[in-house]
Amino acid sequence: MPGARAAVLARLRRALAIEPLPQVSVDPAEYTHPVDLLTALRWRDSGNLIAEVAHSVAGLALSRTTGPLTTPFLHRSLEEHEQSVVDGHPLHPCCRNRTGFTAQDHLAYGPEHRPVVQLRLHPAADHVVFGDWPEELRDGERILLPVHPWQADRLAVPTTGSLPASPLMALRTLSTGSWHVKTTLSAQITSAVRDISGGSIATATTVSDFLESTVEGIELQRNRASAAVLTGGEPDRRLGVILRDAPVPREGETLLPLAALSAWRVPDPIGWLAEFAELTVPPLMTLLARGVALEAHEQNLLVGLVNGRPSRVVYRDLADIRVSPRAGLPTRLHASPEALRAKTFATFFSTALTGLVGALDAPDGDLWDVVAQKIPDTPDRHALLHDPLPAKPLTLMRLNPETTEWAYLPNPFRS
Repeated sequence: MPGARAAVLARLRRALAIEPLPQVSVDPAEYTHPVDLLTALRWRDSGNLIAEVAHSVAGLALSRTTGPLTTPFLHRSLEEHEQSVVDGHPLHPCCRNRTGFTAQDHLAYGPEHRPVVQLRLHPAADHVVFGDWPEELRDGERILLPVHPWQADRLAVPTTGSLPASPLMALRTLSTGSWHVKTTLSAQITSAVRDISGGSIATATTVSDFLESTVEGIELQRNRASAAVLTGGEPDRRLGVILRDAPVPREGETLLPLAALSAWRVPDPIGWLAEFAELTVPPLMTLLARGVALEAHEQNLLVGLVNGRPSRVVYRDLADIRVSPRAGLPTRLHASPEALRAKTFATFFSTALTGLVGALDAPDGDLWDVVAQKIPDTPDRHALLHDPLPAKPLTLMRLNPETTEWAYLPNPFRS
């Protein structure tokens, strides 16, 4: 518990330093528990945040009781790498909040505890399907909809049979071997209730097809199919699924989420980062110039390593992309040029790359210089090299979910 309190408190102190939060009337250094600090701040409407942070501390302490993996790093499966990330989101004070979960639920379903989860198969007569739904998940005219057991128990969903699966970093997305199954989970995990809206069900394959025709240089884990139970003629956000084909490692390749890289001492960090930046920076900046922003943080980027060196990058979880207004894509994805730039900069440069630079054993300035050399000459290059970098105000977003403000970090590329 002391270590968990300190870890969450460090995240909260970072938020106080960079986010546009309400005025701070106390000295954060005087507090050793994040709940005590938040209580002392007496922010308006902070009750939910205080409860979430308390749950996060307890959840993080429980996560840290898991035993270490014994498989050598470069020989781990993707599932093992996913489940090696014990502390959750590296910057969010609600990093291990799972509102509605008991301690038993954490142990039964949390990826860090490496359980096998039996997805329940719900024979859905009244349903909607988009894309290529597999025959193995059909029962005549009905589909067999995989439902997370936590969700099935709370909704008293009738099921027939089960599908063994391993929870991935996102917890409600699980690997069955052949598929990655994004399930609905009406619990608040870190920062949001993990239902799937009817709009996301209806457009999952459309968005996937669009990105497949647009993205170059980065592979995609495409959405194969989506489905939901119909309630009152509409997709039920509590009972939906998005199916993705599981990525297959190439010969001699280790496939892992970027977040899992912190468990390994990267050899030749400057050369390694140069190779990684070559794989990621030009495609992301070129895509941004075309009016598309990916949510390219450490959880959504899979890295393929061959002999420990970066060989390819796979992007997954397509629901949070943003695009310049265009026909054929839902308006909820449309964003201004400024918003597109902020999303790309905040998720990749302020989060994924900043975390990676901090984990590599080399001077930060030398590492950022390597990245700068890979930035292509696109319209956003000058802003990336000279302006403060936007970052998601993770604590403010829990205090005020409707906020449109950003936090800002000093530009690491500036001398």
